[in-house]
Amino acid sequence: MKIKVITLGCPKNTVDSEVLRGQLENANVVFSEEAEGADAVIINTCAFILPAREEAIDTILAAVQLKNAGKVKHIFVTGCLPQMAVDELKAEIPEVDDFFPEKDFRLVGKKIANYLEMENGANPFNRNLETPPHYAYLKISEGCDNRCRYCTIPLFKGNYRSKSSDDLIREAEHLAHSGVKELILVAQDTTYYGRDFNEKNGLVKLIKKLEKISGFEWIRLLYAHPAHISDELIELFADSEKLCRYIDLPIQHISDSVLQAM
Repeated sequence: MKIKVITLGCPKNTVDSEVLRGQLENANVVFSEEAEGADAVIINTCAFILPAREEAIDTILAAVQLKNAGKVKHIFVTGCLPQMAVDELKAEIPEVDDFFPEKDFRLVGKKIANYLEMENGANPFNRNLETPPHYAYLKISEGCDNRCRYCTIPLFKGNYRSKSSDDLIREAEHLAHSGVKELILVAQDTTYYGRDFNEKNGLVKLIKKLEKISGFEWIRLLYAHPAHISDELIELFADSEKLCRYIDLPIQHISDSVLQAM
């Protein structure tokens, strides 16, 4: 069975697609490079801003054209767009076999496997990577408590929810065992990790646990928020042998007036 997974948007969506692919992975599945000729096309959408939503709709309609021409058997749509407007999508694009607004991509993968009458039951921490084999992303939370005016993420992703550190360690161990050398932490705001359950310096504690996993040579932190960077995190950047001395901040964060307007 040939399956084409199309991932739109940010690395957090890449992780979701990899989790989904991990649930579909078996000896009878080939993940195709092309949509044409696929038994199933799975489109993992982004809806962050209007151009992202337009790109998602255009991608879905392109798959529908292939299906109408008999070049694709099934189309499934997941991710941010159905999380935002699943009923409208079902009404407007009935050619799609199913839309999945669920945020748990292990569940989405199992539902698609059942729809295609495939065997599943993969390890819940299994991921079929879309990145080159030497690095992988680790998504440490869902949602966001920031309410930036330009961003729609909290509207359909909800409030910030840190993932269990035990689950993250198990997932990271699985990645290290597969040969990953650089682990890249991502979230809507990585530096907020743990604050939703009142844990002080939750990110620092998590990174220290990840450092102990054999196999990783580098740990990189993306999507930091300047308001949530603690002195302890700065000290960890200085002292850690694995944490890359690299802080990913959008350029507007250098301006208090721009941030206040946002």
